[in-house]
Amino acid sequence: MTSSSELWPFSYIYNCYEDFLFYITKDVLLVFALTFITLMCWKKSWKQKPSGTQLKPTLKKKWDTSSTLKEESPEIIIVGAGVLGSAFAAVLARDDRRVTVIERSMSEPDTFAGEVLQPGGYKILKLLGLENSLEGCEASKLRGFQIHDLVNKEKNNLFFRLVENEDIEDGRSFRHGRFVMGLRKIAMAESNVKFIEGTVINLVEDDGCIIGVQYKDKKSENVKELYAPLTVVADGLFSNIRKHLISQKPNVTSHVAGVTMKTPQELLLTKMNTIISDSSVFSIYTISYSESRVLINIAGEVPRNLNDYLMQSVYPVMPDHHKESFCEAVQNINFKVLPADYLPAATLNKSGVILLGDAYNIRHPLTGGGMSIILSDIAIWRNLLQNIPWLDNYEAILQAKKKFYWLRKMNCTFVMNISAELTHQMFSAKDSCHPNPLPSSSFLELLQYMRCILL
Repeated sequence: MTSSSELWPFSYIYNCYEDFLFYITKDVLLVFALTFITLMCWKKSWKQKPSGTQLKPTLKKKWDTSSTLKEESPEIIIVGAGVLGSAFAAVLARDDRRVTVIERSMSEPDTFAGEVLQPGGYKILKLLGLENSLEGCEASKLRGFQIHDLVNKEKNNLFFRLVENEDIEDGRSFRHGRFVMGLRKIAMAESNVKFIEGTVINLVEDDGCIIGVQYKDKKSENVKELYAPLTVVADGLFSNIRKHLISQKPNVTSHVAGVTMKTPQELLLTKMNTIISDSSVFSIYTISYSESRVLINIAGEVPRNLNDYLMQSVYPVMPDHHKESFCEAVQNINFKVLPADYLPAATLNKSGVILLGDAYNIRHPLTGGGMSIILSDIAIWRNLLQNIPWLDNYEAILQAKKKFYWLRKMNCTFVMNISAELTHQMFSAKDSCHPNPLPSSSFLELLQYMRCILL
């Protein structure tokens, strides 16, 4: 028999509802009823926009005359030539779209964000026909995770699943900058893609619709405008365009230091090694034929003397065979620091623009799922845009956005965002009740759950 204590929440709600009905007057009910009827009549009579809504002739003329020949004017402007911008440009060009990419610097990016491609992301890279971007990158096979829990004295391994021939399916790890340059090379080889080196200052808006961008050309230093039916904003973690489109701001949950250390070939890893200790949590993975990256989570603010912090908190628990290389890298200041931001994805229904990549959605890098999410987003949008021949069809683009948001929640993105933050919280939380990070077995269970999504 159900006890009264188990039913108390429902009894409480029922009693409140009963009191509400007791005190409410007939006049108030009449007002509510009349308001409801009025709203329903207004909704029925409201005239909807036609499904084929397109740009006004005055706006359409702008991008038709922005180049000498109409055929040269872009259909799509992409702001940023990072992983997303370069890959998306190549894919769209192969679908016979005219694309112009504006990037502030065409030199090789020097950063450590986005250097791990999970098996699922690697599959999508091949499906998009972009696997050649890894040629010359000295990319290494990534076959799973190895977790060394020094606090609870545990060691766990998680390999990616087996394929049909009983071999382990693998991902890839590499230097971020080389991967970006590989993608740019593929995009530049497409005749429908044009690259402009310059900084986008602002979006050009007319009648509530984004119709192009305003940018400062790097070579001439002149401020110019470029128009297109659709603008894709993908200017990365430190986006200066994001604030014009969404109100959310990235929340800095911690910081991450990336140390580059020389590594003999016999010590290069085929798994991402995560070390959990009282003083620090960090991962080691291969980025070239002679180098490894140490990705270190720094809770809170960055220490004033980062060298001392690395030598006091990380060096003592570094595997012995890596200690000498790590010490040399720290002494030579061969490291960088980035904020570990969290920015949940938000809906953006403004006409003429799409927000993607780290400008749109950020999660903690500890689980290495960011590149897979970016490639997944590209694959989704490619399929959606293939069904929209005219990109000035606002209603069709709006419906595609709604479908994109839904599909994104149905695939790896939702799980990866939550898992990355959970993992970060698991290893960062220390208080009087939980003085030590949670055991590696908890991390392993989370990775095993993620594995179904990442592959």
